Amino acid sequence: MDELAPDTRAALHAKFPDVIPAEGDVDSQGPVVPADQHLAFAEALKNAGYRLYISCVGSHWPAAGDDEEDRYEVATVLRHPDDGKVFWWRVSIATSATVPSLYPLFGGADWQEREQFDLVGVVFDGHPDLRRLMMPEDWPGHPLRKEYAIDTPHAPWR
Repeated sequence: MDELAPDTRAALHAKFPDVIPAEGDVDSQGPVVPADQHLAFAEALKNAGYRLYISCVGSHWPAAGDDEEDRYEVATVLRHPDDGKVFWWRVSIATSATVPSLYPLFGGADWQEREQFDLVGVVFDGHPDLRRLMMPEDWPGHPLRKEYAIDTPHAPWR
């Protein structure tokens, strides 16, 4: 991840002090943004020049213990077209929760959010057409979730 320009960092810190520190390193895996700030955070980056939507990747993390619940982690990557710098952040939510869609800000989020919904199960709140993209509509479950058995039979393939 490229480092933020000082003015961009200061503006983000002013709006999101718990996410972007005033100084020091930003987490190399991308800062964790609360789900309710996800859309505002993306909009602030867009206003700072990060206008190219590169990717969205969802991961399923099963509960590690009795006091924990399954969660999704969604990483989003944007690029600044003038200097080529990229910036990414993560949103961590319970599998029963939703992540605000970035489609209203970035048209490129459309199919990528649909793909993460289809394969992982992440629900993007406010997405205009959240339906399966790669798997048939009647496909059971989400094949990239950790509990999905790799040897699950699905006719006509197995």
